[in-house]
Amino acid sequence: MPIFISHTTRDDELAKKVFRRLNRIHDITCYIDDMDKELGNNRGKSSLTPLLVDRLRKCDTLLAVVTENTKGSWWVPFEIGAAREMPRVISSFTPLPDRSSYSLQETLPEYLLECPRLRSDGDIDVFAREYKRQSLLLEKSIGLENFSQRSASVNNARNFESTVMKSLGQRSY
Repeated sequence: MPIFISHTTRDDELAKKVFRRLNRIHDITCYIDDMDKELGNNRGKSSLTPLLVDRLRKCDTLLAVVTENTKGSWWVPFEIGAAREMPRVISSFTPLPDRSSYSLQETLPEYLLECPRLRSDGDIDVFAREYKRQSLLLEKSIGLENFSQRSASVNNARNFESTVMKSLGQRSY
């Protein structure tokens, strides 16, 4: 199953960079709405939301590109919330700091501090290795091809997130 890359239009270039690294270097299928003609044809129509949710359902993981630009987006938080409810694995690619002496306006929202936070190509590589390892283990142990079928429980998604966070040396807040 693909990884759904959620992003605001103002972060198209950064989202495409993440897409290229996952797709070309790690051979992981990714969905990015910029490449979906049907979705593009439905922008501004009431059919957009169900179509977007359908695309997310066909993915096993949501990777949100989160920058200062995300604050002006309605769709990125919606997609994160929908992914959490499905449940799907959630991670972010972001230059924003977790927390410290920064003001809350300059940091990631609390709900993303519970998920893996990727900040570099190296972090994407760690995520990709864990993603492939986890997918392979689950396919062998359960004999299913679709991660979305395997990840029907919240525990599978949250366990994967925890594994990636440990690999990145991160903790949730």
